[in-house]
Amino acid sequence: MKKEMEMVVLIPKFQKILFQGVVDKFGGSLKASKVLGIPAVSIRGYKNLRFKSVPKKIINKLLEHNITNSLELNKKTKSIFNKKELTKKNLDKGRKIRNQKLKEWKKEIPELKLILNKNSLDFEKWFYSYKKLINFGARKFNYIKKERDYLEVSYTTHSNKDKKEFILKFPRKIVIDNRFIYFFGLWCGDRAGGKRFGICNQNKDILGFTEDFLKKNYQNVEKILYISKSLKEPDIFYNKKFIIDKEIKGWVLSVHSINGIFSSFFYYLQNYLEDFLKKVNNLEYFFAGLFDAEGNVSLYNKSFRWACKNEKLVNIYSKYLNKMGLYERYDGCCLISYNKNSFYNNILPYLKHGKKIKHSLFLCKGEGEIPEDLKKVLIYLKKNPLPTQKEIAKALKKSKVYSELELLREFGFILVEGHPLRFKLNNEKIISGV
Repeated sequence: MKKEMEMVVLIPKFQKILFQGVVDKFGGSLKASKVLGIPAVSIRGYKNLRFKSVPKKIINKLLEHNITNSLELNKKTKSIFNKKELTKKNLDKGRKIRNQKLKEWKKEIPELKLILNKNSLDFEKWFYSYKKLINFGARKFNYIKKERDYLEVSYTTHSNKDKKEFILKFPRKIVIDNRFIYFFGLWCGDRAGGKRFGICNQNKDILGFTEDFLKKNYQNVEKILYISKSLKEPDIFYNKKFIIDKEIKGWVLSVHSINGIFSSFFYYLQNYLEDFLKKVNNLEYFFAGLFDAEGNVSLYNKSFRWACKNEKLVNIYSKYLNKMGLYERYDGCCLISYNKNSFYNNILPYLKHGKKIKHSLFLCKGEGEIPEDLKKVLIYLKKNPLPTQKEIAKALKKSKVYSELELLREFGFILVEGHPLRFKLNNEKIISGV
């Protein structure tokens, strides 16, 4: 044991006599305090048995001043312990009891099927079970008010050493409409972190939808811009800004409410995701939201991709995408589909991300905005008729342009002739911006 952490438990009667002797020898606790270097209040505390143990270093000082002796001390000592080790032992015991209690309370949280009605989720029922997990320690609930459509909750907690009151609102029931299903898919892909309940994204349509969704569910919206150092700010409103000093340059806007309870509810829903998707009729809205968050259009292999590395979620997503004819394979990073007709009919109509809509429309029908890489090919062909594939690639400083040319041919933007194949614009096809 470290000497400075050793504590001595004396027979109470002896402890009282011992420290009375200290006071008597030096003519009071104040004088004794100056001689021994011990606070006077501590000397009185030991004398009056307010402290059940005495630090070994104080006992040593008493031995130095002949207030007691080793023989007497050995007879009157009940035990010696290490203060740090005992504190750790007690804390570990407390944590064990706390964790056991939390496990019991977690079991009381209802399964999804018990709060899932025909077209709504009973948030109120879930909340009263979940409340037990957070209504202790530094957090204390002051009141819970029931209004017609929402709950108002007040709780007090300590934030940065200050005691603060937080007032939150929640819908008593959450309607499972197309907006909610889309938002849940969006949240599964682009959720804000920690106790921030909301979405991180760049697209104004998605950010606007998120703000509207939060407000309609009684949330106070906050907007935080995260942007790389030296990068020009986007033309977008925000409440706070954080500079990110990293090599990767970019920005994102977090639109959220400070509401850890609502975040916990959505994590709960995600934990029951397969049960939820089984009950939802309009799966296309969920996967449209997920695509707006984590999807991309690959024009080069004519595919639609949902990025995901969570094994459990990949298994669930692939199962339900497959039912819609939208799952071909998983490449370790993305769930991939080549089914343009199914995507066009089931996902594209419900997307909100403008760029993804344009690229999807182009891949599905050859309509909408021509992507920049393809536009560069068309501009080159306008100025340089009938080059070979190799000549086009060299001019554009690319290793190959096979995929680009194949796609442009498929939708009639270019024509070929001769051997080796030479390419030229289809003058009958009106091409904007070329």
